[in-house]
Amino acid sequence: MLAIQGHYQNGILTLDKEAPLDDARVLVVFPIGENFNKEEQMTTDEALLILDKYAGSIDRDIDYEKERDEYFNEKYGPFN
Repeated sequence: MLAIQGHYQNGILTLDKEAPLDDARVLVVFPIGENFNKEEQMTTDEALLILDKYAGSIDRDIDYEKERDEYFNEKYGPFN
């Protein structure tokens, strides 16, 4: 799976960088935040079914350490 961050606003999804392919089906995951409609929230069982469906069928190319560091830098700011 290749993870690329982006921004969703008013029905338009914009990626922060260009994807390394011309055509692909995508799975968009929205983090739950204060603007999230709780009535539309997926149950844990539903989320696990989706993840199980795609696990192993997607080529994984994720640098987990880099993704984790970027997450913490975004959430807490850079560590000096």
